[in-house]
Amino acid sequence: MFIGTAKEKFKFHNTLLCLVQAMQGKNITVDLRNDSCICGRVASVDGFMNITFGNAVYCDPQGNEYQFDDLFLQGRNIRYVHIPETDSILSTIQKEIGRGKKSKPDRNDIKNSRKVKKAMKQHMETVASLEMN
Repeated sequence: MFIGTAKEKFKFHNTLLCLVQAMQGKNITVDLRNDSCICGRVASVDGFMNITFGNAVYCDPQGNEYQFDDLFLQGRNIRYVHIPETDSILSTIQKEIGRGKKSKPDRNDIKNSRKVKKAMKQHMETVASLEMN
């Protein structure tokens, strides 16, 4: 289940943020707006698509590579996220959205609530009093 502010929850359910969050623990490549890229293992993703990488390699536009143990990337700098070909995008989204959903309440639980029992008892007493008259 997604935990965050209302704005983050809206973005999770109405954008492809859920797909990026499902990539946690996997190696991905992210293209940035300044024509550089980052390759690394996704440690975490928040509701604004800010990504924290572990064991990442930053490649600048000139082709230089820099290694980082931990790297934080703001979501506004992302141009494109490469999803591994081994992952089915549709099933990944369905699993991520479906995770944490509450199941529908059992109808028997509703019938057994105190409020329903009290109302049924009162109704039965009313029916019994009508039959006596």
